[in-house]
Order: sequence, then C-alpha cells, then structure tokens
Amino acid sequence: MFIGILGLALMTFSPCASIALTLEECVELALKNNPDLQKQQMNQQYAHSDLAEKKSQSFGRIDAVASYTHYNLPRTLVPMTPAVILVDPMAVATTEDLFVTGVMYEVALFTGFAQKRTIEIAALQKEMAGAALKLGREQLIYNVKTLYVNILSLQTQEEAQIAYIKALQQLYNDIIHELQLGKRARIDQLKAAADLENARAQKAQISSSLTIVKATLATLMNVDLLADFQNIPIHIEPLETGESGYGEQIRELQRYRLAQLEIEKSEKLIEKSNAALYPQVFFNAFYGQNFGPNDGSNPNKDDWQNKEVWQAGLNLKWNIFDFGERSSNRQKANIAKQQSLQDRLKTELELKRALIEAVTKIDTAIIEYNSAKAELAMTRETENIEQVRFNMGAGDLNDLLQAKARNQLALSRSINTGYSYKNARFYLDY
Repeated sequence: MFIGILGLALMTFSPCASIALTLEECVELALKNNPDLQKQQMNQQYAHSDLAEKKSQSFGRIDAVASYTHYNLPRTLVPMTPAVILVDPMAVATTEDLFVTGVMYEVALFTGFAQKRTIEIAALQKEMAGAALKLGREQLIYNVKTLYVNILSLQTQEEAQIAYIKALQQLYNDIIHELQLGKRARIDQLKAAADLENARAQKAQISSSLTIVKATLATLMNVDLLADFQNIPIHIEPLETGESGYGEQIRELQRYRLAQLEIEKSEKLIEKSNAALYPQVFFNAFYGQNFGPNDGSNPNKDDWQNKEVWQAGLNLKWNIFDFGERSSNRQKANIAKQQSLQDRLKTELELKRALIEAVTKIDTAIIEYNSAKAELAMTRETENIEQVRFNMGAGDLNDLLQAKARNQLALSRSINTGYSYKNARFYLDY
C-alpha cells in the first residue's frame, strides 16, 4: 500500500510524468496527504489519549514526597504519647530541623458519580472525534471528485475552443485570400478577425479557470504538480426509486450523528452537575521516614536519627452551601442540552434541504443535458448548411459566423451539462 502511494506521489511530482491520474488515485493521494484531514486524525488520537487519562484518574495517584521544616522549638521525629516517652526519655530523638521523605497514595472512592460521568463524556468526545474524521473524509472525497470533474469539463471545453479557433483561423485565411482576389470586401475580413480575437479571449479565460481549479485540487492533495487526468465516462441515468427519500437515511449521516452525540454529551454534563449534591469520599495513605539532627537539649546532640512512619485514612467532604454555584452549573448544563436539541433539529432540516437540492440538481442536469444534445445537433447542422451556402457565394458571412458561434455555445453547454450531472451525483452520494 505504501509503495503504491509513493509511486503515485513520485508520478505526481515528476515534471515529465505522462501517466494520467485516475479519479481513485487523486482521492487516495488526498486522503494520504491532506493536512486538514491529518489534523482531524490527530484530534481523534487526542480524544483517545484524553479518555485514557480520565480512566487512569479513577485509580488514584502515587507521589514521592519530601519536605524540610525548621521549628523554633525542638520536637520529636514522630508523634508520641506520654507513656511511650516515659519509658526512656533520654532515648527519644528530638530536632528543630525535620526532614521527611516518603510515598503517598490518594484515590477518590466516591465523587457522586462525577468521575464516572467524566469518563463517559470523554468516551463520547472520542466517538465525536471519530465521526468528525469520517465527515472530514467524506467532505474531502466530495471536493476532490468535484474538482476532478470540473478539470475534465474545462479541459474538454479548452480542446473544443482550440478547434473552434482553428476553424475561425481557416475561415479568416480564406477571406484574406478571396479579398486579394477581389471576391470579398474589407468588412468581411474585419468581422472574421473580430470573432477570431473573441474566441482567443474565451480560450484564455478557460485556460485561466483550468489553472485555478488544478491549483485548488493540488492543494487538497498537498502536491506541487499535477499530471494529466484520465477521462471518466458519463452515463446519464434517472434516479432510482428510493434514492430521493430521506427519513432513516438522514439519521445514518455523520453530520446527524455528530449532533446526536452532542445531545448525549450535554445529558452527561447534567448528570455530572448533580454530583455536587452527594458527599465525596477519598482514601489516602503515606509511608516514609522522618529524620533530622538532635537539637542542643538532647543528650545525643547533633546525632542524626530517623523514624519510620506510615498512615492511612478516609476523608469525607460534603458541600452544604455554595451560594448558588451548584444551581448555576445545573442550569448551564440544561441550557446546553436545549441548544444541542436545536442544533440537531437544524442539522436535520439542513440535510433534508440538501437532499432535495441534490435530487433537483440531478433532475435538472438530465433535462439540460438532453436539451443541450438536441441543440448541438441542430446548431451543427445549421453551421454545415451556412458553410455550404457561404462557399457557394449564396450565404452571408454574418450568418456563418453566427452559426459557428451558436454551435460552439451549444457544444460548451453540452459539455457542461454532462459533467454537471456527474457533480450532482457526487453531491447526492455525499
């Protein structure tokens, strides 16, 4: 797979490349190289790491701790009861400079389900990142396909325009020759020259548009140069039964899925805000050594002593009054849910509109394509008739130039409508 992508990339970058790129190869290169898609892939990886972090927090944490404290009065290395001290007071280590090193473990045993909801929210965010990545892929594929088809359309129009210019040039040359023989007037030469210059200007405009569209596609594919493109067949087919319906199809789309996940996330935020109503219970444990030099009042002055110490305990914290903070948090969570519901409704309506638009575009493209084909056949026959009349001296130059121009417009329209149908199909699939 990598070798195949590398080969495509080398072929695309090579200025001497002669192998034409297919539509599938362009899509493959874009999916491989597009920076926006790579950023979305990183977002998915970030969400995965965030979920792992939230899960890890439920197991607590172990920390190495150390401290130094100077006291104004001597004290024992560890807390002692009077009975322990009286057993051998002279052996009790005392210091004014206390050092502590050890290991501490802390874990939340109960947080009112806040920790559980945090993990569930992180899982939803990971799923949302995956849905956003799929949506980004679909968007990128659609954009590449549309640009590819637009390039083919412009290339075909450019070729047709070049042929049109050659025909006008030949007509102009014939008029010049006949003008020299005295068979044509100067006005005929000027008319032919004007149409020829106009055709050249239109060709330059088509070439400019082609360059811009190619540059846009190259940007999506993250390449500098583009090779030639293989043509794709255009088969005009009406919509099948069921293709224009929406219902359950909309709910399967990634945009709708994202809106639904946003609602589920807001519901989890509401549940998380309710955690403030419950007490929070924490467990902590410590094991370490307390040590320091005996102070001046100790018989063993300046001797360093150390004592092992460990402890374990439970802490409970229950908020009884917070001046309205919990109520405000719940209200914000409820508002966020209502906003998510409205966003889902908006998304559903937009998708229905987009589907109707796609179906309408296909139907319109079919009608325009059939109309353009019929017009092209008639304008081509008209041009042939006017050419014969002109050659026989029975026709007017204006009629011939007008017939050629109308035939060229019909040809351009026929090309556009065919590729517009293809784009409309891509839009419906997207």
